Amino acid sequence: MASAVKELVGTAAAGQKVNMGADGTPTKRIDRAAENAVLETLRASGLSYRVLSEEIGEVMIAGKGGRNGAEAKDHSGDGADYFLHLDPLDGTFNAVHGIPFYSVSIYLSGQDTSLAYIRDLASGSRYYAEAGRGAYTGQGVRMAVSTGRDLSAFSISAYTLRPHTGRLTAIGDTVRRIRTLGSASLEMALVAAGKLDAFVDLRGMMRVVDVAAGKLIIEEAGGTVTDASGERLQLGGDMWQRRDLIGSNGLLHQELLGLIGGGAD
Repeated sequence: MASAVKELVGTAAAGQKVNMGADGTPTKRIDRAAENAVLETLRASGLSYRVLSEEIGEVMIAGKGGRNGAEAKDHSGDGADYFLHLDPLDGTFNAVHGIPFYSVSIYLSGQDTSLAYIRDLASGSRYYAEAGRGAYTGQGVRMAVSTGRDLSAFSISAYTLRPHTGRLTAIGDTVRRIRTLGSASLEMALVAAGKLDAFVDLRGMMRVVDVAAGKLIIEEAGGTVTDASGERLQLGGDMWQRRDLIGSNGLLHQELLGLIGGGAD
């Protein structure tokens, strides 16, 4: 996967628009290269997948008879072995401009399992989780969210958009530091690893493919993920739902929600 985009990173060709993506935003050449690399790997696996991807939209990949040659029985009811939420390149701007912080984000769900995988394509760092079995990085090192209980000492990643930048004012006046790093999935992984205390996205643009993997990884590391009203996020097959998102160590989650007025502008 990293090799598929390596030669394009930081080049003018990387940012060339090749078409409009299924999400309604332009697909760049580097996005297409990343997505093709993942889809080719899936096609070679012999399993069948229903894939929901940021660029191509929904696609079915035919397998070779399902698990162990048996008929596939997926919870989605479409005959696929697995349902996969894919963001092939999270942090396109960073990759196009040679900023070393971009990733691939994969959330895979099947009849009896849910798995999340995020890889930093610049550094090679890996973050992964299985429902009910914890979250891990590297060679099986278990992750845990931070234990901070003082908002004035929090380090968070946060996003908003004009003309509603005021939604972050109270948070900015309270926490110690705010960063905006440019790859939501990696920033959520950093929350799970205890390197950031929270991730706050108030753009109203987060799609299920953007956050599905990060959500599971944070939760399996002991944290909490909700929308700006405190409601749990539902991960379905509708990529077009766009939400605010708050992911934190869970210890002061309600206090963070209070600082943004429960999602009010």
